Amino acid sequence: MSDEIEIKNKIKANSSLFTNFVKNAVTASPNVQNNFLEVSAQVALTVKKIIEDANLIMDLDYKGKDFWLENRCKTSCFIDGGVDKTSIISSAPLSIRTGSYIVKPDAEDKNREFFEESMVFLGDLYDPKNELYDLADDDFEEDQMLNKKKDGARIIFEAVTVVKHILLNRKFDYCFLHGPIEATVMPFTVMGFPTFTKFAVENMLPFYNKNRLNAEARHFVNVYLEALNHIKKSKFPIYGIVETSVSAPYIKNLLYSYKTKGVISDKDFKNTLATIKKYKITDSHLLEIILKSGQALKPIEIKKQIKGFSVTSGSAWEDKMDSFPSVNMGYIKTTDHSSPIRIESLMSSKSIKKDYEYILATARLLPNYGFPVGLNVVDKFAKIPNWMSKASRRYYATHLLKQAVKSKDQNTISLAVKILSKKVRSWRNRPLGGMAR
Repeated sequence: MSDEIEIKNKIKANSSLFTNFVKNAVTASPNVQNNFLEVSAQVALTVKKIIEDANLIMDLDYKGKDFWLENRCKTSCFIDGGVDKTSIISSAPLSIRTGSYIVKPDAEDKNREFFEESMVFLGDLYDPKNELYDLADDDFEEDQMLNKKKDGARIIFEAVTVVKHILLNRKFDYCFLHGPIEATVMPFTVMGFPTFTKFAVENMLPFYNKNRLNAEARHFVNVYLEALNHIKKSKFPIYGIVETSVSAPYIKNLLYSYKTKGVISDKDFKNTLATIKKYKITDSHLLEIILKSGQALKPIEIKKQIKGFSVTSGSAWEDKMDSFPSVNMGYIKTTDHSSPIRIESLMSSKSIKKDYEYILATARLLPNYGFPVGLNVVDKFAKIPNWMSKASRRYYATHLLKQAVKSKDQNTISLAVKILSKKVRSWRNRPLGGMAR
C-alpha cells in the first residue's frame, strides 16, 4: 500500500479531521469541500517526508505496570490554576488560586499524594488607576478586556507557582503545567491593558524589582518575562502540556527551517502555508494521521513571541519580544483514539526519551484516556466552583449595602442598589408581551 493511500485511509478514520471538515462545510465553497481529502493527504505526505528526513520520530517504550515498578520513587508535581471575577463594581478585584497535585508512588499512604493551594490571591490584581476603568460605552469591548485580564491572571499565577516551587528547592523529578509553558503575550500588549498592583507583584515575585516597581515594570509582559527567565533556572524538568493544538506552530517552523536550508522552494513553502491556513489544518490534525500510538516527535526550538507578527502592531512592547526565551516543542501520540498532545519546555533535556515515556505512562493510567491523569485531577482541584463564586458575590453585595445603609444617604443607597443590579436583566420591569398574570 502506498503512503498516499495509507494516509487517505487514516484521514477517513480520523474523527477530529472530519469534525473540522463538517464545521467548515457550512461556509466553505464546493471546491474546498470536494478537495478536503486530497489536500489533507498531500500536506500530510509533504510533512511526513520532512519529518522522516529530519529523523524526528521516536518510538517510546511503554511497559505499563512494569514502568511504575521501575519509576515508583519519582516525585511528580502537576499544576493548574483557576480564576474568578468576584468584583461587582469593577473588574479589578479577582479571586485566583493555583493548585499543585504532588505524587510519589512509593511513599506511605498519607504522603503518597497530596494537594497544595500553592498560590491564593483575593483582591486588586490589576491597578484601578488606569483609563480602562473610565465609563465604557461598549459592553462587548469591556467583556473582551475582562476575559483578557482573567486569562492573564491565570497565566501569570501558574508561572509564578512554578517559580515558587523552584525558590523553595522542592525535590521534584518532574513538574507538569496544564497548558503551554510559555503563553503568547499578544492579547496583553493592546493599548489600555492595565498593570498589576504593587501589592500583587510583591506577592507573586518577592524578589522582583523591589526598588522600582513603576507602572512599566508591573506590566504583564515584564512580570511574565521575569517569571519565565526564573523557570529556565530550574534544577528539575518542567513541561507544559497542551491537550489539543488549535494551530500549527510545529509544522510551520519545520517547513520554514527546510525552506532556509534550500530543501523546499520559497514558492512551495508559501503555497503549503496558505493551504494549511485555508483548510484550518492544525498540528494535531496532521500528526494524528502521521504518528502511530506510542510515537513522539522530538522537540524543535520555536520562537513564540515574534516581533511585528504575534504582537499587536504598533504596540510599545514590540521590541521586548526578542527577550522572551524560545520553546522546545514536541508531540506525543498517546493512544490510537486521541489526538497527539503538545509538550513544551524552556530547557533542552538530555533524557528527552525517558521524559516523554514518563508522560506517556501518566497518560495511559486510565482506559480510553490519552492525557496525563494528574493534570486532570489538579484541574478539578484548582477550579473555583460556582458555589464559592456565588457565595463571595453575595458577601460582597451584603457588605456594599451595609456600607450604603450606614451612610443614611438615600442617594448612596440608591446608587449601591443600581450598581449591584447593573448587569442583571430585570424582567419584572418589562412588558409582559401579551401574557397576563
